Amino acid sequence: MGNIVLTYQHIAAILSFETPNSQLEQRLNNPSFDWDAIVIEGSKHLVLPAIYCRLKAKQLLHVLPAELNTYLEDITSINRNRNKAILKQVHSISLLLNEHNIDHVFLKGAALLVLGCFEDNAERMIGDIDILVSLNQLDKAYLLLKNNSYTPIEQTLGNDFFEHKHLPRLKPEHDICAVEVH
Repeated sequence: MGNIVLTYQHIAAILSFETPNSQLEQRLNNPSFDWDAIVIEGSKHLVLPAIYCRLKAKQLLHVLPAELNTYLEDITSINRNRNKAILKQVHSISLLLNEHNIDHVFLKGAALLVLGCFEDNAERMIGDIDILVSLNQLDKAYLLLKNNSYTPIEQTLGNDFFEHKHLPRLKPEHDICAVEVH
């Protein structure tokens, strides 16, 4: 258990805006530093691009093993391109909803991307696009998306046992990201 705690402390130090670069560089240069654990846990929590972007911003990429630097750079580049496609999709959805006078707001990761909260949009990994719609327009928005190449994903076990916070997830026919209407 102690090793996982240490790994999370290292990830927190990398992502933090407070950790002094000199202290972080010394920690990362330690010969016993476990980069494999960082990659495993960073992958599980979808923060590998954030780790890369923070190390880059702190001018500490030179502490990475060369192969890891290339790997993280590639993942970050893939995520940057994915997020560009997601931003186009968000814009398209917003235009569609606006054309039909549906009040909406994007939530979570999509909202942060649209607002330009990151120096590099690759930093945030997005799993889906969450949209908050007025309760009285919820069905209209959902039907509109369904009529515009979005297909509901079948709900399984949770359908009978859990309260849902959104309508069934919609999978796009041509776009990259699923949509959840709340």
